[in-house]
Amino acid sequence: MTIWWNAVTGGAFFTRWSAALSLLVAGVFSVPSIGGTGLESYLRGALVATLGWVPLAVLVLPAVLAERRLRARPARAVVVLGSLALAAIARSGINDAISALLFDIVPHGSALARVATNLVTAFALLSIVAMITSRHAAARAAAERLRAARERVEVAGAARDAFARASDRELRRAGARLRASRERMLAGTVDFDGVRAFADEVRDVSHGLDRRLRAEPDAASVPPGPPVPVESPPLSHRLVPTPWLVTGPLYAIACLPFAVAAGGIGVALGGILAGIAVDLAAGVATRRWARPPGRGATFALVWLAAGIAMAGATYVLLPGIGTLGLVPVPAVPVVAVLVSLCRDALARAHADERAAAAGLAEVARQAALADRRLHEPLRRAIEALHGRAQGACVVFGAIVDEHDPAPDDLARFRARTDAAFDELTSPVLAPAVSGRAALEHLLEVWRPVIRVESRVSAAATAMLDTHAAADGIASVVNEALVNAVKHSGARRAAIDLDRTPAGDLRLRVAAPGRLAAVSRRGLGTAAARVYQDGGDVVLEAVVAVASLSPRAATAG
Repeated sequence: MTIWWNAVTGGAFFTRWSAALSLLVAGVFSVPSIGGTGLESYLRGALVATLGWVPLAVLVLPAVLAERRLRARPARAVVVLGSLALAAIARSGINDAISALLFDIVPHGSALARVATNLVTAFALLSIVAMITSRHAAARAAAERLRAARERVEVAGAARDAFARASDRELRRAGARLRASRERMLAGTVDFDGVRAFADEVRDVSHGLDRRLRAEPDAASVPPGPPVPVESPPLSHRLVPTPWLVTGPLYAIACLPFAVAAGGIGVALGGILAGIAVDLAAGVATRRWARPPGRGATFALVWLAAGIAMAGATYVLLPGIGTLGLVPVPAVPVVAVLVSLCRDALARAHADERAAAAGLAEVARQAALADRRLHEPLRRAIEALHGRAQGACVVFGAIVDEHDPAPDDLARFRARTDAAFDELTSPVLAPAVSGRAALEHLLEVWRPVIRVESRVSAAATAMLDTHAAADGIASVVNEALVNAVKHSGARRAAIDLDRTPAGDLRLRVAAPGRLAAVSRRGLGTAAARVYQDGGDVVLEAVVAVASLSPRAATAG
């Protein structure tokens, strides 16, 4: 019911797909009976119904425009449902007028039954289309937001990579320069002034690295990568089994007015039962045999056989129907193909959304690890130059100030400065960080995508300074920000951290947006509760610091 209500009030109930389906149903399946039950009568009814669709579309057009302008969901529901009811009630009268004008014949059949059938058909079919298209559009929009966010994170990551490569080049140049300067100094007359000048050069290089350490990577200098091509599978691969009890009953309900007019309620009910039986048989057959590489051909053959079976049932129920009984042969496979393609499109949209969410989460996680390593080489190099290299210069300067250095003195000075210079180019692993640092690194990665405000209680502050909380906090916050991007286009979120009575961290991340369902599990390895709180989507979890694993929160 929630999905239906969201489709009715979402502002896109009427689309080109609902227009196309309504025209198909009106002009092919749900046609008035004009002058009998033969082929000529059917063709007259199809013409009248097709022409009658035009004024009905004009009648609904104000509602189409209004639902896109209205902001209140109840107002949208009134407009959509009211226009549907108005069109369904007016359809019989419009068809009667067109038939009388063209053929001087008024369609026969109970006016009440025709109106009731129009109401059921309109509400059922267009609601199905609206639910499919709205969920498909929502999934596609979420996937696009996730892809856009991933692109921003990747661009920022590319800037960090460029910064890291430039830093590595600068460190290598600095190491080579200082080694060359040291050798020039040692090749000449070694005195206190020469050692002091070399120490000053070491200090200048260290200060230059410190200035670079304080600089930020320039994301604007990194062009975005080429768009990822989207491969569209062939039509035969998209013909998946239709949902149970949809295709056959849908066709039977669409043909209900003609069945009632031609044979009464009993014939109409018999047609619905035949549709159910045909649908079940075709569903079993497609699930068993319609598999790659011959899925498309098998699907078509199965539903063609279903159409023939439905035509056979039609002749059993209405022996004198004539060639009109052959209509199910092409019509049932057409309905099956449309339903199958809708189901496949919806499934692919949700799969695309899940893949985009997982991809963004992984890219952000890797970027946060890279951000931890980004400044570590510079920081370590500065410490090596300030500490080891300048310390070696101080000791060596004191020696040469007293006497000429001996070979052992020169060897020790070279060894100590080489050890310091080696620190400039040796590999750096990601350092162990506290929970607070892990959170800061992650938020830095997300900064191009979403602005985050964090509030940390006094009780949680001390817990954030431990290494144990780092992975759990980063995992849950990363998941929450992915959800924030997925469920809305908002560019802000709020993080609250507090200590639970059990001594763990309770983490709550809220961002403007709307969930399709009331609650769902999060992504990745972190079990978390996701729910709607007014206009915000909230992810809440308890990070068990002792066990390094997040537990789902029980309180909203």
